[in-house]
Parts: sequence; C-alpha cells; structure tokens
Amino acid sequence: MDTVIADLLAAPGRPGSLDLLAGPAAGRPVLGVRLVEDLRVLSEVPPGSLAVLTGPASSRATAYLLDVAMRDVVAAGGAGLVLTGGAAPPVARTVQGIAERGRVALLHSDGVDLGGLVILLARVVEGGAAEAFARLTAALDGIVRSGGDAERMVAALNEALGVPIELRAPGPGERGEVARGREGEVTLAAPELGGHLGQAVAVSLRMAAEAIARAAGGAAEDTPIRSRMLLLSELLVSPEGQALRLLGRARGIGLPVDGWHIALRVEPVELQGPERYDLLDAAGRVALQSLRSAGGAQWNPARADDALLLIRTQTGDPGRDGLRSAVGDAERLLGELRGRFPAAGLRCGVGGAHRGPLGLRGSAREARTALARGGGRDRPVTAHDLAGLDRMLGEWYASDTAWASARELLAPIEALGAERAEPLLRTLQAYLDHQGSPARAAEELHLHRNAVTQRIRKAGRLLGVDLADPEQRLALQLACRALRI
Repeated sequence: MDTVIADLLAAPGRPGSLDLLAGPAAGRPVLGVRLVEDLRVLSEVPPGSLAVLTGPASSRATAYLLDVAMRDVVAAGGAGLVLTGGAAPPVARTVQGIAERGRVALLHSDGVDLGGLVILLARVVEGGAAEAFARLTAALDGIVRSGGDAERMVAALNEALGVPIELRAPGPGERGEVARGREGEVTLAAPELGGHLGQAVAVSLRMAAEAIARAAGGAAEDTPIRSRMLLLSELLVSPEGQALRLLGRARGIGLPVDGWHIALRVEPVELQGPERYDLLDAAGRVALQSLRSAGGAQWNPARADDALLLIRTQTGDPGRDGLRSAVGDAERLLGELRGRFPAAGLRCGVGGAHRGPLGLRGSAREARTALARGGGRDRPVTAHDLAGLDRMLGEWYASDTAWASARELLAPIEALGAERAEPLLRTLQAYLDHQGSPARAAEELHLHRNAVTQRIRKAGRLLGVDLADPEQRLALQLACRALRI
C-alpha cells in the first residue's frame, strides 16, 4: 500500500505547519522526498517525488512560474510540490486545475524547521505502512480492552491512532460507522483520510462498531463475512512479515489463504471521499451476491488503497482457462455494477493466478498494475498478462543475446541516468502499447498530451529510430518490456 499526501498531513510531531493548498490528498503515491533549490530542475525530479522548495526558491515562484512549476512536476510524474516560508500564497485557478487534473498536491509549510520537515516526511514515506499497521494493532488491542464500552473504546482509538474519533454522526469530509449499542444506536465519526493511516482508521471504526454491536447482543448477520473481510484486508496491506503472522487467525476463521487466488480490483474513477467509501461498501455487497456461484470458486471481499478487492479462490491451479473465466466474471460483474452506479465510472483490473498467502498478495498487486495500465473508458476491465505475453517474453529475454539486444537499443536513453531515463522509457512504452496514440498514453500516465509528444520526440532523437516503421516500433516495444520484466 502506497504512502499518499494524506499520510504526510496526518504525521504526528511534524515541525511547523504543513497545509494542502490544491490537489487531492490521496493522489499520486509519494515514493520519496527531494529538497529543491532551483525551479528549473523540477522537470527532472524522479517519479513519485515530493519536491520541497527552499525558502529562496519559493520566493521566486511567482504566479506564472508556479503554474510552470506545477506542470513540470506533473510531467515528471512527481507526487507534489511544497512551498516554504512566510504565509501561504494565493493559488490561481489555473494552478488548482493543474493539480486536480494531474493528481498532484500543492502544499505550504512555514519553513521554521525545513531540515526537520524533510527528515520527518522522508521517514513517513519509508515506513508509512509499518507505522500505520502498528497504530492499527494498538487500536485493535484497545477495542478488546474496552469490553464493548463505546466511550472507553473511543478514548483507546484516539490514543492509538492519533486521529480525533468521536461519538457523533459524521459531517462533511468525514467517515462513520453505526452500531446497535446497549442503549440504542451508536455512531462513530472520524476524519476522511487516504493512504495507510486512512485504511487503519477505516478498519478500526468497523471493528469498533462490530465490538459494540456484539457486546449489546445485536451483532449484524454479516459479522462472519465482515470479520473475514477485515482480516483479509490486513493480510493484503500489511508489510509481508506482519501479514504472515496473521495466517493462523486467517485459517482459524475459514479464509482459504492456501489455495489458488485471482484478485479483482474495482475502483470508481469519478468519486472521492465519503461517497467513494459508501459506493465501495454497496458494490461489495452486490458483488458477493452476483459472484456467489461464479466459476465454482469461493469469493471473499477486501479493501485496500481505497479500492474494492474481490478474491477468487479454488484448491487447484485454474490455469489460463481459469484466468479467462475470472475476466468473464469481472466483465459481467462490472456491467451489473455500472448499471446500478452509473455515475461512478467503475473500472476493474484482474491479477494473475497465484498460490498461497504470498500469491494472494502478488495477484492483488498485479490487479492494481492491470488497472493502472488499462485501456481507458473503452476497456473498463483489463487483465494482467491474459495472453501470457509477459511469461513468454520472460523466457525469451532469458537469452543473453535477446537481453543484450534490448539493452543496446535503449542504451542512449539509459545513458541519461536512472532519474531522467525512467520517465522517457515509461512514456515510450505507453505510447507504443497504445498503438502510437499520444492521447491514450497521456490518459494512462496522467500527463498532458503535449508532454507525451515532447517526450516521444526526445526519445526518437536519442535512439535514432523511425517510429513510423512498424518493425522498429515492435523492436522498441519488446525492448521496453524487457527492462520492465
């Protein structure tokens, strides 16, 4: 599970202020933190970087230059830009539009302790999942110790999660859970967060509501399903070592973690915040009813990264036919869900078939990758390696001659260094995978079409190839895939 801006905003003990000025709090994953002293290098930051401008660099970011800077961050695949020092500047509507369309955050910090801020943010990025899991573990322990008492439970959750949770109805920008308590209905409210911490809060609220209902003798009929869903979600989002320690509990409540798994990942493209969570809950209930008898396999739901995961499990290897059957299930299910929730823009990615607990996590990762590199609105369901191409290419690339040819062809780009070469190679592969369409490549990469065109021209000049020649295009496409595999 990736770290997002919301995780950084919720980090405890950060020095000075850190405020979101524009863009989504749960946009692009944050993979690293980079201190930047010159606005001109923003176009070269590594993908996933959160670029923190020094005070002098921030002071030079006039309205026009800030517009350019945000476009550079988006084109480079960055996660966000942090202005530092003084008061937060007004943000022009054009900058807000760039941030929203590019899913890149614009933030501001008072810059009182810039070094401390950068160190803290880097620590959160490197250990976000482990920290969130530790908070979740403490929260679940607090729920158990509370004995079903709602007030004691809320106090324990506040202490463990470091997030304000209250006994009241949720307001705008918040999420909530409702349970039937000893003295009537109990409602829990918490801020709507993304990323690791948001997932920990969501799981904690659901477990708290279930504990309150069970203590009152009014647990919901779907408690066994919800318990499996929560534990399966933990298995998928926790660091590998911690996930493996959960296997005894998983087997104890009937989760078939040792079978063969295919993961379906469903995301609503058009919704964010509370509406997204509510829709995913409803979609999960519809999906279980629809898939109950599909393919003779067992289905279990889970939640990860603000998406719905549906895990198809059977005892034997489903093979290529089983994967095609799962894709058919996904297409039928998505058709039904789109009919019920037409405004959500639902899409689905399907992972490959893998065995055991680690295979479960691997299929979930592949489903996410399939969704990320999907074909857009005209292909709402995309599968990872459905034709077996990656497997065939993997065997072909095992040949020293084939591998050397691929590296030789792309050597002029690789000579730029990893940070500058990666965005060019990623753009080139997307362009070739979409039959030379800059528009579709831009949609996949969340870039402006002009940025894709500029990168392709640069790649063509460096490589000295004719992209109008189908044989040269095929060679480049195979070479790009070689490096990815």
